[in-house]
Amino acid sequence: MLRVSDLERVVSELLPQRSPGPRGVNFEAIYQILGVDLPSDYRELADFYPTLEFDEFLRVPTPLPGQERAFVDGIFRELETLRDLQDDDMTEGYVAHPDPGGLIPWSESLSGDVFYWRVSSGNSDDWPVVVNSRNDDWWEFREGALAFLVGLIDGTIERRGLPDRVPGPNPRVRGFSV
Repeated sequence: MLRVSDLERVVSELLPQRSPGPRGVNFEAIYQILGVDLPSDYRELADFYPTLEFDEFLRVPTPLPGQERAFVDGIFRELETLRDLQDDDMTEGYVAHPDPGGLIPWSESLSGDVFYWRVSSGNSDDWPVVVNSRNDDWWEFREGALAFLVGLIDGTIERRGLPDRVPGPNPRVRGFSV
């Protein structure tokens, strides 16, 4: 599993957004509401970074300290959308959390692509990333969120259904702290 330092290595504009210390996100509160722990690579990212946007394309929401409930409410809204797609048989067999093997959204593009974790085991660090592109391609990436982001940016992973050039090498980064 990659670390935040791996993402910082491939995204030079990321470091100015980094908090000098952990931001104080209450991950236990998120666990209590959502019913599962979030993967450790994502928790590390959220500990040191606000919501990030890469190349005005890919947005990675992170919880604001003290607003963990609002963060999980956003996940629940995305899960309702996923359930609607599931009911219309448009998810290629994927289901929404908390169903067994259900998906939990963690990122999105500003063009309609959604990135999920598939709750494949009790260990959240083992969860693969599932991509639902705006072109209705569904596919899995067997590593975590940070490995997925690094692979998109450095060009080492396939982009099935995703644009070829965004986020690109050395992406512009925007942080949203409120």
